[in-house]
Amino acid sequence: MLNDTARIFGVPAGLITRVDGKEIEILLSSETQGNPYPAAFRSRYPDSGWFCEHTLKSKGLHLIPDARQDARWKDNAAAVELHMVSYLGMPIKRPDGEPFGTVCFIDNKQNTHNDLHIRMVELIKGMIEISLRIIWAEGEIDRRDRLLDDLSKIYPICSYCKKVREESGKWVSVEKYVRDISGALPSHGICPQCYKKEMEKLG
Repeated sequence: MLNDTARIFGVPAGLITRVDGKEIEILLSSETQGNPYPAAFRSRYPDSGWFCEHTLKSKGLHLIPDARQDARWKDNAAAVELHMVSYLGMPIKRPDGEPFGTVCFIDNKQNTHNDLHIRMVELIKGMIEISLRIIWAEGEIDRRDRLLDDLSKIYPICSYCKKVREESGKWVSVEKYVRDISGALPSHGICPQCYKKEMEKLG
């Protein structure tokens, strides 16, 4: 998809980037002639200096027709060292609304792009976000299936301290057992029956 679109646009580079903690990386890079950006290349995040970081912060279309004529970008390493002077990119969101990365196309000559190019990038962005939602949904289904499978098992519990024996043979608290299989964190309180008993003891 990146290769074909980069060729249609007549640009040397098509990229998909991803934010990973305190780094931003080139997740995929088109195999097109003149592309100076290798896949898996990383930089610190934020303050990478990348065109894509600005795209993430702007949360919308980011078009630079010619960085050499733009005061914000004329001294950027991409323009000065790599001679990549035109940029068209859009942010990609994760299913939870947080930033995943960007899809972008970079040229070594002035390029204003056109409405058709922008629409094509929007479609690619949409396809990637749909794919991310499918991956997330499949993960949720797998997690719930594992939870139901684990909760359906008969497990030994101590009659005195109420600890649960794991498959490894180790005895752990009920809270830890449930947290390990569900990911849910316990919130402690007191039930009405226990509250009544404790009040009677104090009385």
